[in-house]
Amino acid sequence: MRILFVSETYYPHLNGVYYFVCRLAPLLQANGHQVAVIAPSENTHFSKKKIDNIDVYVVPSLPLLYYPKLRFPIPVLLQHRIKGLIDSFKPDVIHIQDHFILSKAVVEVNKKLKIPIIGTNHFMPENLTSLFQNQKVKRMVENFMWSRFSYVFNQVLLVTTPTETGARLIRPQLNTNVIAISSGINLEEFNSSGNKDKIKEKYALPDKPVLLYVGRLDPEKRIEEILEAVAVAIKKIDFYFVIVGKGVRKSALEDLAKQLDIEDRVIFTGFVPDEDLPYFYKLSRCFAIASRAELLSLVTLQAMASGLPVIAVDAGALSEIVHDKINGYLFKTGDRDAIVRSLCNIFTKENLYREMAEKSVEYSHQHDIHKTVASFERAYKSCFVKEIITKNSKVPLDLA
Repeated sequence: MRILFVSETYYPHLNGVYYFVCRLAPLLQANGHQVAVIAPSENTHFSKKKIDNIDVYVVPSLPLLYYPKLRFPIPVLLQHRIKGLIDSFKPDVIHIQDHFILSKAVVEVNKKLKIPIIGTNHFMPENLTSLFQNQKVKRMVENFMWSRFSYVFNQVLLVTTPTETGARLIRPQLNTNVIAISSGINLEEFNSSGNKDKIKEKYALPDKPVLLYVGRLDPEKRIEEILEAVAVAIKKIDFYFVIVGKGVRKSALEDLAKQLDIEDRVIFTGFVPDEDLPYFYKLSRCFAIASRAELLSLVTLQAMASGLPVIAVDAGALSEIVHDKINGYLFKTGDRDAIVRSLCNIFTKENLYREMAEKSVEYSHQHDIHKTVASFERAYKSCFVKEIITKNSKVPLDLA
């Protein structure tokens, strides 16, 4: 099949949507499909690139005002350019990743072309409205976002989302079929047995037990909760908190570590390249995450595949992958004492740690990227067949 991905973010902008497409597309291509991507460019020019051996068509864009590293497509002539790209590539299936400017334009153009479209939802309003202090304004913005989401995604044949939690969240917003397909992870990448000493030296990691966080350092990730718990737990157990990633809250988090008098026990690594990341999991004892707006959390799955117990907030989809007292612990938002108890148990009880580590690895296998690829191949074929039958039938059929 010829599969066209549409994504509002793509390399060099590294986020969950990019990682989803950049893992899925090459594996589909390796299975014999022809794959291309449409994404915003790094400037105001239209061009075609090769990224990871995938054809990427980039359309003119401008930087976002508050997040200049992210860009949005210039609406002028956008539909005309998209029509030309689709006519040139001739996809059998289009796979959109969001409901923003680029995907919305593709859906509008496709009203005449009638190519089957699948939409994958990576969207939770809290990821974009976490900075709003006024709750009334926050709700108004979220309601508007949901209405825009519904407008676009109600025009596709099938909607997927990484977890059943996410599916339950969006089903009330839509009239189309919604199913859960995991974003998947490459399990082999997180079973590395290379030289961990080089990574310890490169990032000045201590010869001590490590609590790990990996991800964006942005407000909705609520890393402050973990830091506050670490400040208490560090008085009882000897460990370091390693924070991998970058974001707008980095300076504030560094200041908080100083205020809590734990700056000598907290290591901010900044951005870590993909080839180094698996070693951080292997060098750690436990993974912690406090974000309430996760539709899956790939970093949590990576930690599990590496054999780490997980301490996670009981919110979003995290309770689907972290099973309380089995492969880690769940805590209620703001319950610092629960985080502290969980840390003490995992860091001091060896048998408990090993049992949880084994369960994490076991559960991670449910999210093998190869299972994800097979699921999407079936979805593409189903939607393609459904569209062909509908076009050649006086009575539309529902094969979903």
